[in-house]
Amino acid sequence: MNLAQAEQEKIRRLNAMKRLATGLLLLMAVVFVVAHKAQESYAWLSYVRAFAEAAMIGALADWFAVTALFRHPMGLPIPHTAIIARRKDEIGESLAGFVRDNFLVEDALQPRMRGIDFAIRVGGWMSQPDNARRLAGDAGAFASWFLDVFDSTALRHFLRENLQLTMRQIQITPLVGRSLDLLTAGDHHQELINALTAVARRQLEQNKDRIRERIKTSSPWWLPKFVDQEIYDKLVAEFEELLDRVGDDSENEARQNFNDEVNRFLNALKNDPEVIARGERLKDELLSHPEVQQYFFDIWNDISVYLSRESADPNSRIRRKIETGIMQFGDALLHSPEMQKQVNDWISDVVLYVVGHYRDEISAVISDTVKRWDAEATSQRIEIQVGRDLQFIRINGTMVGGMVGLLIHTVIQLLA
Repeated sequence: MNLAQAEQEKIRRLNAMKRLATGLLLLMAVVFVVAHKAQESYAWLSYVRAFAEAAMIGALADWFAVTALFRHPMGLPIPHTAIIARRKDEIGESLAGFVRDNFLVEDALQPRMRGIDFAIRVGGWMSQPDNARRLAGDAGAFASWFLDVFDSTALRHFLRENLQLTMRQIQITPLVGRSLDLLTAGDHHQELINALTAVARRQLEQNKDRIRERIKTSSPWWLPKFVDQEIYDKLVAEFEELLDRVGDDSENEARQNFNDEVNRFLNALKNDPEVIARGERLKDELLSHPEVQQYFFDIWNDISVYLSRESADPNSRIRRKIETGIMQFGDALLHSPEMQKQVNDWISDVVLYVVGHYRDEISAVISDTVKRWDAEATSQRIEIQVGRDLQFIRINGTMVGGMVGLLIHTVIQLLA
């Protein structure tokens, strides 16, 4: 049942109760007339007449009281009637103040917040594949909307200019130096020497024949061939020994020289004003280059086209990863008491903070909303919601009034 159908059902039930209460009033009126006419012949009917008379008075009084809440009875502008329509704004402010002072307070919210296990509820809901797929779909729809709304030439210019501005404000050479520090801190740069010596060994092994041939062709014709072979053997052996020492001995002079040069280079990157200035000039030249400018201009287009296509496709890799991530997060919440505590504490703290700092603004939503309502429409809306229960006041007033009238008449008869 949708909202319109639910409201129509409430109106139907309200009208049925109004007819019942009004019908009871008319019944008492008929009983009163009949009893009044016939009581001369049947004395006991005076009790019936007294009951009916008092019941009519009670029914009319309560009809007036209930009606006066919502409108002027019979359209007459009687003072202190149509209370809701006339004092709508005051009622809204009073309701807002009541909610603010009694519900939007830490003493009322904290026990309730601490008693709700948000993490279990959220985790259980997110771990379900259908819910994860729905969340991923919502995220994809939002991404598509965002890209469609904000994908414009002006935005591309804005992103390009801000990206360039950010990069211009960053000194590249000290950043590179600090990044390389991470490599040297763990002696990872030694692996570079190992790799270079390994490459040199392979090249030496692969080119031994070319070295021998080059020595042969470069030596004088009169030099004996065994001398060429001796030169070749000596030269290759020296190279192999050098590479072995560099590759295997961490204390080798060549390695130490390499380490010293690396340290001096890193220190220059971070501290030498001339090196830093050269790096900044090179950076500015790159950023000002037309092709780099075009790259910054096009990068948003490439990203937006890719994201828009992937977010719109239910079977895309991004959507599947989002779904998987959502379910994994939900499952982690279900099985991690520590994470549950953190999430529950975080949600509670956020809610209490928001309520504590914005309780006036939150409660003002009630008063501001009521102020915007039309007075007559507001009265009708409230009557639809609570009017059926108020009709019981009319019915009870009819019966209680009748009982009181009967009691009074009985006492008078006993005292007569």
